Amino acid sequence: MRNSVSYLIVMLCFFILQSCAVKKHTDQRYTIGHDSLLNTASYGLKIVDLDKGTTLHSLNSDRFFIPASNTKLLTMYAGLRTFGDSIPGWSIAEDNNHIYLEPNGDPTFLNDEFPEQRIFEILKNTHKTLRVVMPGNTAFGRFGSGWSWGTWQETYSPERSVMPVYNNMVRFYKEGNTFKAIPSFFNNLIEPPTEDALRAAHSIVLRAETSNHYKVQKNSDRNSWIRPFTGLNNDTLAYMLLSDTLRRANAGISMSIVRNKPDHLIFSPVHTVATDTLFAKLMKRSDNFFAEQMMLMAGKIRYGSFADFGTIRKLRGDLFDGILDQGKWVDGSGLSRGNLISPDEFVKLLTVIYKSNDFERVKRILPSGNEGTLRGLYKGYESHIWAKTGTLADHLGLSGYLKTKKGNNLAFSFLINNYRGSANDYRKKIEEILIWIIEHD
Repeated sequence: MRNSVSYLIVMLCFFILQSCAVKKHTDQRYTIGHDSLLNTASYGLKIVDLDKGTTLHSLNSDRFFIPASNTKLLTMYAGLRTFGDSIPGWSIAEDNNHIYLEPNGDPTFLNDEFPEQRIFEILKNTHKTLRVVMPGNTAFGRFGSGWSWGTWQETYSPERSVMPVYNNMVRFYKEGNTFKAIPSFFNNLIEPPTEDALRAAHSIVLRAETSNHYKVQKNSDRNSWIRPFTGLNNDTLAYMLLSDTLRRANAGISMSIVRNKPDHLIFSPVHTVATDTLFAKLMKRSDNFFAEQMMLMAGKIRYGSFADFGTIRKLRGDLFDGILDQGKWVDGSGLSRGNLISPDEFVKLLTVIYKSNDFERVKRILPSGNEGTLRGLYKGYESHIWAKTGTLADHLGLSGYLKTKKGNNLAFSFLINNYRGSANDYRKKIEEILIWIIEHD
């Protein structure tokens, strides 16, 4: 009897302690506003139950933040609603003697990440004269509005263009005492390396700011042999690169540029890659170049012209009506600090996607736990989170979907600006909060 009473007392104490633990966790959910780390920065949070339509948590959610690459959620949605199942990378027309080829901004052309090159296969096997339709004027610049001045040298921000070729980058390799380029068009633009650079254990290739002249220098701890090329003051560079590459495969081809599409021909789209394949690469590694080109392509396919501000303005009155009410949206990638969007607006977009036929494909496109830009985070919760990260200096964010242990479907947006210290500390804090919600909501 005494053992039974002791057992009951122990069990009662256990349940009381468990109740206190649950109470502690429950209180934690509603005391985020007093978090000592988060309160060193500006932040906003919105979490909603997608099936019940209720708000679980909202703090500064109507305020506007620099969202960094969370902006790519807008670009993704515009692309999914514009391109269908595959990317209409080019428009093509033929008559008896000519092939007319119009680029639509497809970033996969001659990109070795995409081995199937349908357009190049057509061109290298044709006996017709090739006419490449290159517009004389476009309504966008090489870089996005508000990008940092020094991005012209960085591999995370190649220039935007009507006809991307080779990912708009040059890759270098060392052969004996010389450096060579892929594409080889740039071989003669490499300054002969000094003996000091050749003897160095590691080297870096740097580009001049306003031209495609490259210089090799010694580097401290690694080789850095990839650089964007520039089309500054040369809107025919992409055509020249295509010509140089194509003549190696089809030496007899005759080709030229035309500035306007012939009116008497009907152009048909050539689809180059599955939309979801391209967007999965874009979102899982947060590829800025792909995002910018997808925004330009959306304008070209949806509204008939290449533009950035014009496309965004039209999209706001079209696809994003009632979603992006007051936020400021200026580029496709989120590299710009000119973007200002609230957690409320991101959650509106995520809710629209959830209620559409695109939800399951978007879950496959977004990074899940411990994948892509979420690598190392949300381990053990791979089937409970699908979200887009965002990172700029002193700004970060995460927006996406949660599936709780109770089976509830949630959308969230967590944006943090103007923090000081380690970005990883703030990522871990977001992880801590979201895992608690997965476990308890």
